[in-house]
Amino acid sequence: MFLSLVFVLLLSFIGGMIQSASIHITKSEKRADTKLALESVFAEYHTEMQKEYGIFAKLDGDETKLSRRLWFYGAKNMKHEIQKIQFLTDGNGKAFYEQAVRSMGGEAVDAKDVPVSSWEEQERDVNQQLDDILTESQQSLPTEDNPIEVVKNLKKSSLLSIVFSNPEEISNRYVVLEELPSHRNLVKGTGYTAQSSKSGAVQKAFFAAYLEKHFPNYIENQKENSLFYEAEYLLEGNESDQENLEAVLKKISVIRTGANYAYLLTDQTKQTEAEAVAITLCSLLLVPEALEIMKQAILFAWAYGEGICDLRTLVAGKKLPLVKTQDTWQLSLENLMKLGTAEEETAILEHEEGIGYEDYVKTFLLAENTESLCMRALDLIELKLGVRVDGCVTAVQVKSTCEMQLNIQDTFLTEYKYQ
Repeated sequence: MFLSLVFVLLLSFIGGMIQSASIHITKSEKRADTKLALESVFAEYHTEMQKEYGIFAKLDGDETKLSRRLWFYGAKNMKHEIQKIQFLTDGNGKAFYEQAVRSMGGEAVDAKDVPVSSWEEQERDVNQQLDDILTESQQSLPTEDNPIEVVKNLKKSSLLSIVFSNPEEISNRYVVLEELPSHRNLVKGTGYTAQSSKSGAVQKAFFAAYLEKHFPNYIENQKENSLFYEAEYLLEGNESDQENLEAVLKKISVIRTGANYAYLLTDQTKQTEAEAVAITLCSLLLVPEALEIMKQAILFAWAYGEGICDLRTLVAGKKLPLVKTQDTWQLSLENLMKLGTAEEETAILEHEEGIGYEDYVKTFLLAENTESLCMRALDLIELKLGVRVDGCVTAVQVKSTCEMQLNIQDTFLTEYKYQ
């Protein structure tokens, strides 16, 4: 009798062990099935986006459709609920930024952007001092034979009309900003921390290289996209190619004018020429006390005019020396008076070494706010591919619940994220 009881207990124990092992195996199988199914679902990434831009993203993060795809790939007889989901646009394009940096061999980290300053305040001070002297003496600058007035009038004109010999050939393409991800209300993910896409210097260099690779500028071969000048759109975010190109050229003009002015301060011959014109103007206006200020204003005007010639060189696909010399200076003070008119006699000079338009664009990309670049890049991707990027999933966490024998229920989490 005792042996029978022991035998029954032993059988019960063995049966319990077998049942426990069966439940454990079932749990492991369900989890493995769900993990494999989720990986298979995310293997359905948008192939054109990956091929064109090196970005992995799955279209449509609808919970019902996702559950159906999990069942299709073998995660059956379970209830699946989305706990977390991340879209390409979350955190001002954080997921996009991370993938873009990694695709160029970098690793994304958070840091602050570094601001870039300009020299223009000095020019404003000179012109303000000159205006104050002329106002006090109740005089005004003559409109003829006056480089200051020539440049003042040039600055009132469209920069494109001055730089390009055939401005009508510039792209007139435009987009509707309100319809783009950077301007509209976006579908937002849940659960994941939507940290912004800020970057450190090294990571920003990788990102700038990525943008250079995938978004052409004015000089490069123009793709048949909604906008031809994509790099310029990344920098400026205006609705038309013309607005974006002109804004970038204005930035270059500021840099070139500053460099040209710095050179003029070292060229005694050109300073003597500027002083001679200043003496003439001061004598005409009877304001001898304005001589030095007048001279500096003329030098700034001359530097700006030379900058226009520099821009013409750059948009022609030529290079410029970073620092001018007597041999590489293009514009005479006499021809400055004719700049932008039919009588102009300037020509584009060839330079074997130096920096080109693309180099300036790259520099601006490095200085631009990373979040703005991310969202504008996503604007262009959406326009190119015809998909809503705020519906493109990059990460998801799923809670799965399965019923097993003896009414035992198992709930577990499975997560997948494009790396």
